[in-house]
Amino acid sequence: MAKVAVVTGANGRIGEATCQRLAQSGYTVVGIDRGPTGIGNWAYYPCDLIDVDALRETLARIEADHGLIRVLHNNAGIYHTGGNFLEHTPELFDTTMDVNIRAPYFAAQFVAKRLIAAGESGAIVNTASMAGVLGSMQIDYAASKAAVINMTKSLARSLGRYNIRVNAIAPGLIETAMGAQAHPGVRKSVEASSSLRRIGQPEEIASVVNFLVSDDASYITGTTLDVSGGTG
Repeated sequence: MAKVAVVTGANGRIGEATCQRLAQSGYTVVGIDRGPTGIGNWAYYPCDLIDVDALRETLARIEADHGLIRVLHNNAGIYHTGGNFLEHTPELFDTTMDVNIRAPYFAAQFVAKRLIAAGESGAIVNTASMAGVLGSMQIDYAASKAAVINMTKSLARSLGRYNIRVNAIAPGLIETAMGAQAHPGVRKSVEASSSLRRIGQPEEIASVVNFLVSDDASYITGTTLDVSGGTG
C-alpha cells in the first residue's frame, strides 16, 4: 500500500511541483490549500491553516479517507510586500507567524502523534527560506523562517527516537508567485550573486523534498538544506 504524503500550500508552484514529484515516486498524495479547488490529479482538501482546529480536522479526514499520514511537507507560507519594520502592524505580524510557523508546528504535532501511536516511521519536511538564515528587509517573514529552522532541529531531536525524521529546505529566490513579488532590482541582484547565475525552478525544490522523505535520506534529520543556487 502506498504511503500517504500530505503537502500544504499545494496550489502554489512549489506545492504543485512537490505533489507531482511525490506522485511519480509512488506516494498517495494529498494537497491542502485555502482555495476551494485544487490543482493536479491528486486528492485535495481546502483548509485555512490559520485555524488550527480546522487544520486538525482536515488532517483527521485525510487519515480517515486515505490512511496514516507518513510524509508531511509543511510548504504553505505567506510573504507581505510593501511597508517595513517601522510600519508593520500586530495583525500583519500575527498572520505571518500563524501561517509560517504556528500551522506547521501543529500539523507536525498531529502527524507525529498518529505515527507514534501506530508505531510507524515517518518524514516531515518544512519549507524555510534563505531569509531565515541571512535576514531580510521583510523582518516578520525572516523571523518566521528562522523559527522554522530552529523548530526543525528541535523536532528532530524530540522525534528521532520514534524514527520520525524532520528536515527543512531553505530556498533562495524561486520562480513562484511569491518570487514574482520581488522587486526587479532584487531579482537582478540575486541572479548576479548566484553561483549558477539564475533563479531557481519549483521542480528543483520538489526534487530535494522528494529526496529528504525517501529512504535515500534515512540518516538525515535536523538538517536545513540550502537550495539557493549558491546565493547563501
